[in-house]
Amino acid sequence: MAPIRSKPAPKGGDRVRHILGESLACFAEHGFERVTYDDLIARSKVSRGSFYWYFPSKEALYDAVLDYCVTGYVARLEAEFARTGPRHHIVKRLLDACLGDFDKNRTQYRVLLRPPPSRSAVEKLARWNEDGTAFMRRKLEPYVKSGKLDRAMAEILPDVLGAFIDGVCVRLVLDDEGSVTKLKKNIETFLCRIVG
Repeated sequence: MAPIRSKPAPKGGDRVRHILGESLACFAEHGFERVTYDDLIARSKVSRGSFYWYFPSKEALYDAVLDYCVTGYVARLEAEFARTGPRHHIVKRLLDACLGDFDKNRTQYRVLLRPPPSRSAVEKLARWNEDGTAFMRRKLEPYVKSGKLDRAMAEILPDVLGAFIDGVCVRLVLDDEGSVTKLKKNIETFLCRIVG
């Protein structure tokens, strides 16, 4: 497969976003350990001096890329959730929202699921998971208030859904597309029966 050709770096305020986007793609394709600082500079088509001005190390850049990935996650989930059928089971809606976001942002997920072993990376990933869990809890609360869902079930369901979604995402990151549709349907059927 031919490498993706990047566009020349923009001028002004869009430069950092450009560097983050190109670095995100580079980290996703090759992983943190295999990418060199020179690879990142070449991919971004920004002068070495400018690159060092914004990101003095590969670790600092990766930290910024993780922030770039995590920022806006809940807003994206909200947008995907709004596209789901309101008459569908809440489990189906939550799965569709989370996996819809994954489909649109696979590059970000590839980076998020293969972080370097740093405290900062772990903290950002924890925030990403906590944001997703909080989103699901908010979506389940109306079902608890209306008596359609038991409070105890509503407390554990986001963690269970999160674990299933992580498993599906790992398969997709590994490009195991074939098993994902069946797995998603089985998860949805199973959880809808338990929760229903």
